[in-house]
Amino acid sequence: MARVDENVRNVMRQSLLTLGISTAILTVLGLIMVFSAVTPGAVRSAYAGASNTFRGVYMQIFYALVGVVLAWMVSKLPLGLYRHRAKWIFGLGMALQLAVFTPLGVTVAGNRNWVEFGPVRIQPSEFLKLAMIVMLATALLQIRKKLAGDIREWFVPIGIFLAAVGLVVIGRDMGTALIFALIAAGMFWQAGFPLRFFGWAGASGAVGAAALVAISPSRLARVEDFFQNIFTMPSGGTPSQSDYALWAFGSGGLSGSGLGTGIEKWPGNLAEAQTDFIFAVVGEELGFFGCAVVIIMFVLLGISLIRICLYHPSRFGRLVTGGIALWLCGQAVANMMVVTSLLPVFGVPLPFMSQGGSSIISCLLAVGLAASAALSVDGVRDSFQQRGSLAKRVKAVVRRG
Repeated sequence: MARVDENVRNVMRQSLLTLGISTAILTVLGLIMVFSAVTPGAVRSAYAGASNTFRGVYMQIFYALVGVVLAWMVSKLPLGLYRHRAKWIFGLGMALQLAVFTPLGVTVAGNRNWVEFGPVRIQPSEFLKLAMIVMLATALLQIRKKLAGDIREWFVPIGIFLAAVGLVVIGRDMGTALIFALIAAGMFWQAGFPLRFFGWAGASGAVGAAALVAISPSRLARVEDFFQNIFTMPSGGTPSQSDYALWAFGSGGLSGSGLGTGIEKWPGNLAEAQTDFIFAVVGEELGFFGCAVVIIMFVLLGISLIRICLYHPSRFGRLVTGGIALWLCGQAVANMMVVTSLLPVFGVPLPFMSQGGSSIISCLLAVGLAASAALSVDGVRDSFQQRGSLAKRVKAVVRRG
């Protein structure tokens, strides 16, 4: 790693602190809102005689703790290790995604995108996002600037993307496939992909997406519902999932109805309240101010990742953190736009906040990898250790006094 000046080290330290604080707030707030969102279902189950009705919440807390530990471990490893092991990381991600087509695979709501190992169910595509980012960053390093205008130079990165997104599309998870496309497009642009090719790629992607919508009655119904709702008010006769979400925001007002008091999350109303539509629960119970906190935290998260990306002396570090920023913040924006009826419903979770073990663990792993990138900058890791040592000395002097 080349020597860097003090300004770069200061940017990395500040970005790490902002990244840690925003991630912690989003994760803790997410756990609180998941607990609130699942309460109605848990109450009904308890009346029906079921035991351990809050098991989903306890498991979400467990997954969050696992994610924090794994993120800490990932941040401790040097960034170069991920570059040298990129093929293994990507291979493992692809193998997990292929497992959904084996007897271990599970179909949920028409999407075959889960793998079940006994009592544990994981969504491999969440981990494949991070694996693809690492592999694409490694492959994009090989693009020679003098030949960047030759499409043949891009065959390997394009193949990596198509292999990853292809397995997700075969599993019928269009929402996740769109996030893969967002990540890849941003990383390709960052690496200098010729603009004239973006038009062809965008047109091909639009045609493919339209075809996937047309062959799926459920997707087609959601798109039709979206365009119908643009010019109409929420229906009181046969309300859709989006209608319930809008009512949740409307009844929340500025300060919300109060934590745990939301109405729309009750079973039979807002479907997937604890997963894809958790932001609507925030809007109803914590109001505009609660939504503003969530948005501000994602803005701070994005700023910290972008600053690491812009100032990092390693091109691999810039590509990796850029991809992570596109994933976490792009998916957050997409989720919020869906919940507020600015996009059709296509089913992507809100990072750090939606219920789901695979989602929370993979998002925290991504933060850990971004932290590894910042800590790998010359002098940054040592500066944190020196400050920690100084703090211990100050405490010791205070105690003696």
